[in-house]
Amino acid sequence: MKSFLVIDDDEMQRTDICQFFSSIGNSVNEATTLQDASRMIEAHGFEVVVLNAGISAGKTRDFVRRILALKQDSVIMVYSDMASVQEAVLAVGEGAFGMLQKPFSIPELNFQVKRALEQQSEKAPPRVFAHETYKPYNFIGNSPEIIKIFNIVNRIAKTNARVIILGETGTGKELVASAIHYNSLRSESPFVPVNCAAIPEQLLESELFGFEKGAFTGADRPRVGRFEHANGGTVFLDEVADMSLVTQAKVLRVIQEKAYERLGSNESRKVDVRIVSATNKDLMHCMQSGSFREDLYYRLNVVTIRLPPLRERAGDIELLTDFFLKKATQETGKKVRCLEAKALKVLRDYHWPGNIRELENTIERAVLLAEGDVITAADLDLLYVGIQPAGGEDRLRLPPAGIRLEDAERQLIEQALERSNFVQRQAAKLLGISPRTLNYKIKTLGITHEGWRQNS
Repeated sequence: MKSFLVIDDDEMQRTDICQFFSSIGNSVNEATTLQDASRMIEAHGFEVVVLNAGISAGKTRDFVRRILALKQDSVIMVYSDMASVQEAVLAVGEGAFGMLQKPFSIPELNFQVKRALEQQSEKAPPRVFAHETYKPYNFIGNSPEIIKIFNIVNRIAKTNARVIILGETGTGKELVASAIHYNSLRSESPFVPVNCAAIPEQLLESELFGFEKGAFTGADRPRVGRFEHANGGTVFLDEVADMSLVTQAKVLRVIQEKAYERLGSNESRKVDVRIVSATNKDLMHCMQSGSFREDLYYRLNVVTIRLPPLRERAGDIELLTDFFLKKATQETGKKVRCLEAKALKVLRDYHWPGNIRELENTIERAVLLAEGDVITAADLDLLYVGIQPAGGEDRLRLPPAGIRLEDAERQLIEQALERSNFVQRQAAKLLGISPRTLNYKIKTLGITHEGWRQNS
């Protein structure tokens, strides 16, 4: 057990970090200001300090120096957003072990802390990457399909080979990318994820390559891009097929020449990064349609990893369910022990269009809805399980072109409401869920009815 101090004024971020390190047996304290943290360190000292570098502009560097003066063997990890990267860099210069850029995953932070503690201990054996695979705490499985993935990661991690990870949404593509990075020779440098689909196209180029002061309206100071920040490390381009052809050409130049320009600059900057990319789209089809460059595809696709959907690794469902149940009970404080046998069968028989992410959300929701200490099949609230009248003529079928899970859920709820004349209690009965759950889904999906407004 190690003693931790987590310093952040962002309550959600601080709580997530504290809960995780507490759940694996550590003694964890928290502070929201550097002043409070200083008093706690002087009184107790801590083996590990986790610090948001942006919590107090210009003071992070001195604070790190003060910690190490009081307790020389403290492990200090800092993290930052783009605005406070320089603060984090200065903190590392003063003796902080490493830095992460937000948004980061807790497995990344956990791995960095473990590695720091190993290096600090004189008795710790050197880490032998060739005979082990780093498995993030929420990338779980022992099915043959997942063991195959771990073996591939183990073989390629120490190389600089570029990797494309293919798989449906929610299968864990970023976790595999982080496993590749943190088992590589670049593991001491940043792992920088970029969701190309989540950033508007007009902003993606500046996010990747940065910009100079005056490059466009509002650019009142220069900004470091993701490639520059990741220098020496790994850039993870998630949903890479969503990049425009213009941005694709600039990424191709980074691969070919290891160089780029910031927006608003003619100065060529050198960069050394490993690129791991991912997509849930058919890149061959994208190339045929002209939306993805063929030359970039062959540059990125040195090694391909295909992540199986959850329905193809059903042997892992119980293991994942157990993990998510423990996680949800810790986060909610509810004392739910297990799932009944019928509920487990429902999980095994379900087709999981949303994959692992949907399973996690399902278990979290079931913990919140469960009235006792055992989750029942009704608590799982899966709309597509067992909906098949006698004869099977109305059985739900997936359209040939597929359908978004949210759209299918909306259609079923709207049909149930229409059949029950928009009486929610009756509609909930048709769907096999509680009125409270239906009301939550109606609000989440934005379903409205004129009669409800009149009565409100």
